[in-house]
Amino acid sequence: MITYYLLMTNQISVLFAWVKEFIKALRVFSLTLALGATNIGMIAAFRDGTMEHPGTLNNVLLILLITVAGLASQAGANLINDFFEGSFKYNNPSETYHIFLGHKRSVFDIFVFLAGLAALCLAALIGLYLVYISDWKMLVIGLTGIIGSYAYTGEPFVYKTKGLGVILSFVLMGPLMLLGAYYPFSSQLSWYPVLLGLPISLLVPAMMISNEMRDFKRDKRLSMGTLSTIIGPRASLILFDTLVFGSFGLTAVYLYLGIYPLPSAVVFLFFPIALRAHRLVAGFEGLSIPWTNRLHLLNLTVFSVTLLLF
Repeated sequence: MITYYLLMTNQISVLFAWVKEFIKALRVFSLTLALGATNIGMIAAFRDGTMEHPGTLNNVLLILLITVAGLASQAGANLINDFFEGSFKYNNPSETYHIFLGHKRSVFDIFVFLAGLAALCLAALIGLYLVYISDWKMLVIGLTGIIGSYAYTGEPFVYKTKGLGVILSFVLMGPLMLLGAYYPFSSQLSWYPVLLGLPISLLVPAMMISNEMRDFKRDKRLSMGTLSTIIGPRASLILFDTLVFGSFGLTAVYLYLGIYPLPSAVVFLFFPIALRAHRLVAGFEGLSIPWTNRLHLLNLTVFSVTLLLF
């Protein structure tokens, strides 16, 4: 009986360790980046009238499917990234190692990779349905997004180590995902969702820079080839500030032009968070990531609510 109890206790401890490390690999809080693009893209369809009868069951289900597809796409990218880089960051809760895709990885690492592929497959399946109800242009948008999600750190592409991570994160989780969320309702390509979401899209590459700056010394030592290691910390900080404070500046322009309703000005209350994130990025500190993420989440909440209600 005691042996059985100890065995069960050990299994529960292992399970908790797996769950804890999996959540860490998934980077749950960063998923607001995908949530931002899909939200604003669909809100654009609502505001320009191409989303007809938004309260109908079909539209509600479509909204849910697009949201899940966006989240699954980013989740897949996060998990696959952690298969190829996770040995540098996390404690593996499994002790058995195997050669998998040319790398010595634990059973847990392999599980993370397969979970990432499953997430991308889920996004792809939803994408096929979106293609079915729209046309081939949706297929191009979806395929580009899926390939881009894998190729961030997935071999043989690994465009993060070619200095393209920051740039392509903006393209894939900015204009591309905004259009992907907008297109199933409108069946037309438009600059409107891209422009409407630009202030929040600028915070996506800012988040990537904060991540690269946190790992700057390690990446430099390992010759990782991220944008920050290529252009240097000073230029990276300038780029970070341009993106973050440029987002506030663009919001002010949108308020003046009437693109955003006046209540959207609430985001300027979060300016101290941007200043805090700047200081943390300049100091190569890990807390720069949650502070930049917090800024994105707060701005997203304000933009989503005000664009829907006003």
